Amino acid sequence: MKLLATDFDNTLFNKKDYHKNIKYINKFVDEGNLFVIVTGRYFDSLLKDIEGLNLKYSYLICNDGGIIFDRNLNILYRKDIPHNIANEIADIYNNSSCLSDWYIDTGTAITKDKTATVNGLIGRFNDVEKAKKLLSEIKEKYKEVDGYLSDKWINVTEKTVNKGSGIKELLYILKINESNVYTIGDDVNDISMSDYNFNSYSMSNSIIELKSKTMRSYNSVYELVMDILKDGLK
Repeated sequence: MKLLATDFDNTLFNKKDYHKNIKYINKFVDEGNLFVIVTGRYFDSLLKDIEGLNLKYSYLICNDGGIIFDRNLNILYRKDIPHNIANEIADIYNNSSCLSDWYIDTGTAITKDKTATVNGLIGRFNDVEKAKKLLSEIKEKYKEVDGYLSDKWINVTEKTVNKGSGIKELLYILKINESNVYTIGDDVNDISMSDYNFNSYSMSNSIIELKSKTMRSYNSVYELVMDILKDGLK
């Protein structure tokens, strides 16, 4: 049995190949394998873009590895930010002039309720240079968290959380060897998927830092699936 873990935005989910990707992933699953979406998105946002498409996912890893769901959307694992630290960061977000909005991610929804459990903190920035500085200051002050900038958001999670560690936690639950795992992504938060003994690949339009750490690049997810199914990858 093999496990394929793909990033969502600009990897699995794209206008050009999305439905063809789903077709081949479903074939992959029908042949007795597992398919996992690994995304920086929060749970509700991801579900809106996959519901009604008959995508045969086996597990969902959201918040860059902060929380894992099974096919029935039961939570199998989560790693939250300590509550007192999360509240202080939420205050920083709220008072920052470079953020136009911010949210607490509970793992299943977004809110501004500071009594909620915090799986992640996201802030929509309006100035990338100021956002970089803000994130650097947060990481310097709070050693218990880590984070990165996506296209529009500051993303902060618990220190040990990343996509690679999320996959590793799932493998521990399922008792699957790393050598049977295939990963593919395109951006900075996908780099951690190549830090383990997985078979790691990248999209052709990936950032250079990711391409340099992966075995090869693909134009689409379905092309990778085709190669896995015909045992063309070693």
